[in-house]
Amino acid sequence: MKRTWHFWVALWVGKLITVALRVTGKKGTTLPGKIAHWLDPEIMRHLSVAYTEGIIMVTGTNGKTTTANLLASILRGSGKAFAFNQAGANLVTGITGALIQNTRWSGSSRASLALLEVDEATVPKLCEQVSPSLAIITNFFRDQLDRYGELDTTVRLVRESLPKETVLVLNADDPLVAQFGLNHAEVVYYGVERTPDSVSESQETREARFCPLCGTELDYTLFHYGQLGIYNCLGCGFHRPEPKILAQNVRPLEGLLLFQVKVTPFAIALQGYYNLYNALAALTAARQLGLSDSLIGEGLRGFIPQAGRMERFHLQEGEITLTLVKNPTGFDQVIQTMLGLDKPLRILIGINDLAADGRDISWLWDVNFERLGLHEARIHQVICTGLRAEDMALRLKYAGVSEGKLVLEHDLTGALDLLQTNWAVEEAIFILPTYTLLFPLREILEDRQKNAGLTHLKTKDLEEGAS
Repeated sequence: MKRTWHFWVALWVGKLITVALRVTGKKGTTLPGKIAHWLDPEIMRHLSVAYTEGIIMVTGTNGKTTTANLLASILRGSGKAFAFNQAGANLVTGITGALIQNTRWSGSSRASLALLEVDEATVPKLCEQVSPSLAIITNFFRDQLDRYGELDTTVRLVRESLPKETVLVLNADDPLVAQFGLNHAEVVYYGVERTPDSVSESQETREARFCPLCGTELDYTLFHYGQLGIYNCLGCGFHRPEPKILAQNVRPLEGLLLFQVKVTPFAIALQGYYNLYNALAALTAARQLGLSDSLIGEGLRGFIPQAGRMERFHLQEGEITLTLVKNPTGFDQVIQTMLGLDKPLRILIGINDLAADGRDISWLWDVNFERLGLHEARIHQVICTGLRAEDMALRLKYAGVSEGKLVLEHDLTGALDLLQTNWAVEEAIFILPTYTLLFPLREILEDRQKNAGLTHLKTKDLEEGAS
């Protein structure tokens, strides 16, 4: 493909902005891509041709950041160089910026492989210019309806935009994802046999109550969470495909998740069974790339959680877990994880309603906070912060959490001070913010962790726990 003068102007301006931002100490994940894309709307097409080893796309509602970073950990361990929008800037501007950073001034690429986390609403725009060699699709849940619209529309747009030649790595346990494999050339499924929390009946909110093909209500023999499980349509025969990669003997152990794929054991330093799916997606993609199980296992074991994805901070008083919450199913799984620890809980919840969070916060009423109400004796305190702190406290009151345990504090530093006050050694401490509160809270936690002279969970801690 011949590169036009528009491309060269866009590339060089993008790189100049990147350099300028770095000099001033800023990350510059989106601005270079935004300006470059404005100068040449076809710049992604021109940049993508350099990736002769392929472009891996990771998309879906929940877990795409963790999945992409798990796969990145495996690739780094194998010695592979690759372009990556690691900062999680997964819209067109952020993806363009990441590709520009990996491109030399001469226009040649520093790596021949790209790993791109892509917002599900951005997939059609990306695939207009870029043909992924492999696409990982994690799951589909309602998320920011004011931005995405109805879930059926999102699913349809993603499905229709994927090139036929792209190899699909699909979550077999989500019927909304599994349908993508019908009539597609090459598909690899991953799934879970069962977890300790799998049940034969479920009252959880689920997105795929009905068959995506014929509309008949799906019959489930096992639920893992949400609509993920083992299902069958009695109307047309659509059913959960047989996974090529199947997690078995799943169990938690001292902050780790352990599982087997056939006879090979794996471990990740992540809590929550939803993270098991992220590990399986990364594992499946890595096998498709021809990597050995030993390299995959090392990459999974060496993974340190990314910003706000069950990220652990070690303060003088003990450990705090920070994790992003953004939709009902994801929040439900965080609640499940917290209650599964069987410890007293102290929680800080931060809810904003800015554009990146989603203006409509009615989704909070779809979260099963009633489970916290049922275990209220274990909840020592819930601090509510953010622009919609009052709304969050009201929701918890209706869920059965007593007013005496609810605290409002809009100042983030003050909220964290309250969280750390009277911290008992046996308590599990969680901070659960929406997008725009995540990084401000994380910066405060990092400062306090440095002042305490402690660091994140290290790889050796994982290896000792798995032994």
